[in-house]
Amino acid sequence: MDTAIPKTAVDYIHSLGRFSGKPGLHRIRALCAALGDPQDGLKFVHLAGTNGKGSTACMLDSVLRAAGYHVGLYTSPYLVQFHERIRVDGTMISDADLTRLSARVEQACKELTLPEGEQIGEFEFTTALGFLYFAEQRCDIVVLETGLGGRCDATNVIRAAEACVITPISRDHMAVLGDTVAKIAAEKAAIIKPACAVVCADGQPDETLPVIRRACDAAGAVWYDGMQDMQLLRCDIMGSAFVRGGQGYTIPMPGRHQLQNAQTALRTLAALRERGWNIPQEAEVRGLARARMPGRLERMSDQPLVLLDGAHNAAGVAALTRTVDEMLKMRRLLVVMGMVKDKEYAECIYEMARRADVFFACSPEADARALPAQTAAAIAEQHCAEVYDCHTVERALGQALEKAAPRDCVLVCGSLYLIGEAEKILRTRQKTAE
Repeated sequence: MDTAIPKTAVDYIHSLGRFSGKPGLHRIRALCAALGDPQDGLKFVHLAGTNGKGSTACMLDSVLRAAGYHVGLYTSPYLVQFHERIRVDGTMISDADLTRLSARVEQACKELTLPEGEQIGEFEFTTALGFLYFAEQRCDIVVLETGLGGRCDATNVIRAAEACVITPISRDHMAVLGDTVAKIAAEKAAIIKPACAVVCADGQPDETLPVIRRACDAAGAVWYDGMQDMQLLRCDIMGSAFVRGGQGYTIPMPGRHQLQNAQTALRTLAALRERGWNIPQEAEVRGLARARMPGRLERMSDQPLVLLDGAHNAAGVAALTRTVDEMLKMRRLLVVMGMVKDKEYAECIYEMARRADVFFACSPEADARALPAQTAAAIAEQHCAEVYDCHTVERALGQALEKAAPRDCVLVCGSLYLIGEAEKILRTRQKTAE
């Protein structure tokens, strides 16, 4: 690969851009074919939905590894490092492997004949590279998360899946996926493959279920309801404990929405068992207890309590505020928040600002779609008495930590790019303090 400009494989991949032409699978199909269709030799659990995909995928990956399987995990976006998106047995792809496989995919791209004005985009390139890596690593199964939607998402190039999982659906990316929840559901349900098990998360809007069931029937897939009962024992900022089918489980990720994700994961695992996968209950217990998802109410310190949460759309913020109301109501709340312009940012800022004792507005530097901190501050001022326009994440975090008492909570939320920046800053501060 040309290493002059850009300097690294990651720089090159980013230079390809988010959008590459007319929506469709024709580009990724051509690229995978040029690479020998590495995805055809792999087995998948494929996930689509608006919220909960990442956490559910993390839980599935952890349990399958606890069961002794060699597991690939493909997620997006990343928080701190691009390599997070492609993992095998919990370990990120190495820089050497990323560079080597990028060169191979780049060469294949050069040999393609695509419609005029179209090219391979960043997500298509990364997806093909991930398939190559998982095939090289001889993964027993790959937990595959869609990037955007489902029907035209590059991950939907796969021809078969062991299970297709639909996590909670809400309004998001409406310009691309449709202006109603039913239309969005149809796009996401298009990942359903013939003869696969279909697992649908609880709590879906009423108008989505008929759409998903029709897609399941049309594909000749098998709808899997599975066990529904769950007795909650504990749900606090340290995580949750529950009993299901007479077996006790713990999950370290806090929030009632994570209980819903755990239920979805356990039903998916039961569906896989029915298809012949050996997943002992003990592996479920160990796997869920070990599952941790960066940037999902991630606890960075205790005095003050510092939490990071990538709630970046209305449904995500609704889940976050439920947790705030239930678990943080006795603490003074300092909110550091930054959003992107193509989300329902006004509603999200309103919900957080009206709960905040102090609000620090900032703008995620890594995203061209970033909402100006000044705009976020102006909205927050209508609902919170003490608001600061901090511009950068670093300045916002610094001011919040200066103002926070040991019993307070500093909650960093909004764009996942912002969460990644915040995590870098906080990790650096911790190393410096040591």
